[in-house]
Order: sequence, then structure tokens, then C-alpha cells
Amino acid sequence: MTVQLEQPDFRRLTHIVQNLPDFANVRDRRRLVAGALEGVPQVDVILARLDLDGTPMAVSVEVVRFLSQFGQVAYGKEALSVFLNYIQPFTGDKDSGFILELFQKYPLDVPVSPSRLIDRWRGTSSVTDVQEQIIGEDTLRHIYILNLALEAAKAVVHLRVPTERGRQAAGTGFMIAPDLLITNNHVIASQEQAEKTEYTFNYQLDSNGKECSTQTVQALPGGTFYTNAELDFTVVPLKDLPDFGSPLVLKSKQMRRDDRVAIIQHPGGHLKKISMQNNFIAYADANVVQYTTSTLPGSSGSPVFDDDFQVIAIHHSGGMLLEPSTQRRYLRNAGTSMIAVLNDLKNNVPEIYTRLKA
Repeated sequence: MTVQLEQPDFRRLTHIVQNLPDFANVRDRRRLVAGALEGVPQVDVILARLDLDGTPMAVSVEVVRFLSQFGQVAYGKEALSVFLNYIQPFTGDKDSGFILELFQKYPLDVPVSPSRLIDRWRGTSSVTDVQEQIIGEDTLRHIYILNLALEAAKAVVHLRVPTERGRQAAGTGFMIAPDLLITNNHVIASQEQAEKTEYTFNYQLDSNGKECSTQTVQALPGGTFYTNAELDFTVVPLKDLPDFGSPLVLKSKQMRRDDRVAIIQHPGGHLKKISMQNNFIAYADANVVQYTTSTLPGSSGSPVFDDDFQVIAIHHSGGMLLEPSTQRRYLRNAGTSMIAVLNDLKNNVPEIYTRLKA
């Protein structure tokens, strides 16, 4: 299947692509496409057939045209869909919204098999036969992870933080003990700022698509506050808390390249969402975790989960990030590893560390 974009949509999309920060030269363009299609079996074929030499305008036309016509690279995933999912977090609000609209307007995420053939498939006990039904990435997941995600989401909190100019900024945080929340240092840097911040639980849609009832609480004045600017995290004690279930489990876990991750967040400072598709670790060490998961401003301070929905990092940034092992820059999102966070808390504020659900 190919995606036939209408001319106005095609022109706007090529304009977005040509203005990406890493689209100025052939080397960066190749890295961008390779990063977007990382894990796709046909990535080498696509890179070999794409002509990435030329002006940004001409090459953006080539990239969008080629990916639109290439077809699916995994079951239900068009090549253009995978590419758009990758670049969407790194565009401005208007362009990001436009890309999201494309997924509503075009068949970017649909099964390749026509419906009339659905009754021809029958189950089998042969592992070999089952594996032959997997095209590209195996996206089959046990259903219980949906329950894990819903339970974890209860502990994710929307933050409205006062700024120096009298305005408010948005962020995300999550509960790590019955009355302790963690977020980024660049979201909340001081106890004074923490005590002026509004912490809102349950800011999300229900199963009927309607906004849930929320409850906003405040920080506990004079409570055990801790922040680390280098690791970019802050722990804040809260008071008068609603029932949010259990605090999230923090895992001192060394992640590996291509491990799956998910992020529950308040992107753009808006309603709570989860990113679970096309999400893989690109780099990880004991301090830094870099991944391809979608986020937006306002997602800072969100929990980064492994497959068991235990927290392995706290999200803090995105963009053309330096990979420590290669000293090269790639278009990614990143967070601080829980290995570093837990070690820091254990060494510097044991009274907090001993209360964590780790």
C-alpha cells in the first residue's frame, strides 16, 4: 500500500522536513533517515535507493515522495508513518499538530491484508508457522501490560509552575513514595518554587473521552526537599494527597540498545498521554538513557518505563543530543538513568532513599 498525499499536505510536509535542524547536509540527512527507520529490516534498502544529495528543498521532496510510495515496513506501519512518528516530537506546535492530523486523514497505520482474507487465517501450534506471520518488528504484547500502564498512570502528575515573570510553565512529575513526587530540576529548582507549584492528579480523559475529575494539591511547607541540578531531578513532599494507587517502582537497571520503553506524560502541558509505539533505547549507560519515544515540551519530569512499567529513567530533554560513547549528535530524547538517581539519593539523602518503592 502507498500513501497518496494531497498536494497541499505534500507541500507542507516537505517544508517541515527541509527545515529540520539536521537536514542541512547529506551526512545528517542519512543519520536522520537511519535513526527514524532504526530496527526496520528494509532500512539498508531504503538508504541505498534514496538520493539525499541536493538542496534541502529538493531532498525533502525526494524523501517524502519515496517514503510515501515505499509501502509498509512492518505490519500496519507505512514507511512514511514510521518517519513521521520519529520527527513529530522535534517540530513546533503547529507543525506537530499538522503531522498528527495526517494520521487521521491518511491510512498510515492500517493492516496490509484486505478484510476479505481475514477468515483464511487459522491458529497453529507450530512456532515456525506463527513466526512467519510476523512482518518486521514483533508488536504483539501480552494484554496485561495495559493494566500495568493504567495503574502506573495514576501516579503521574501535571505540574503548573510559576516563572520569574509571573507566568506559569507546565511540567510532569510522578509519585515515588506515598507523599513524595519527583520531577526535573529545570522544572522545579528550589523549595520556594516547589511550594508555589500546583500539582494536579487525574488530568486525563476517561473511557468515554471526557475529562476526569481532578484534584490539585500543594507542596508540604518545610518538608524534605532535595534537588540535583547535574542529574536534573528534584524530589518534593506533597500534602493532602488523593488516592492515586501505589507509588511507581524505581528500578536501578542497566538498559540496552533496542530495549523497549514507554513514557506517560503531559505533553505540551495538556491532558495525560502515553507513548508506546516505535519506542526503543538508542543509547544507555549508568547516567544517561537516550530513546526514540515521542515527547513534547511539558513532558519534562515524566517517568520512562521498561516493559514491566517500572521506572528506569526520568525524562528531561530532546533534540540533537550528544551520544557519550561516540561524541556524535543524533535526533533523540533523553533522561537521567534511575541508576544515577538512586545512587545519588542513597548517598546524599538516605531519609528519602529509604522511603522509595524500589
